[in-house]
Amino acid sequence: MRAVLFLGVCGVALALSQTAEAKQARCYNSDDGDYACTFTGFGGDGSFKVSAPTKPSYSLVMEGRGVANGFADYGSGNRALPGPFYRSDADRACWVSDATNFTICAY
Repeated sequence: MRAVLFLGVCGVALALSQTAEAKQARCYNSDDGDYACTFTGFGGDGSFKVSAPTKPSYSLVMEGRGVANGFADYGSGNRALPGPFYRSDADRACWVSDATNFTICAY
């Protein structure tokens, strides 16, 4: 389990090193509701990070078509979120954890 988590965190770090230009966006998640955020795509495969002042940063790292691993940074480094996350059929801007129904959207 630790090896998988370590590899996931390393994957996020590597992917973030290949970032694209950050863009202003509107975000939503199940815990914080709607808020203004910064959206940064990375890795060239649809992986992304959303961040905002006073909110955790969330990263979704694509594992396959419509499937991602989620990570949250609450200020002390990335932590794996229960998942996997699947792209929502109802709103294609959203990703939903299969384990908890936690939803992350970026518009």
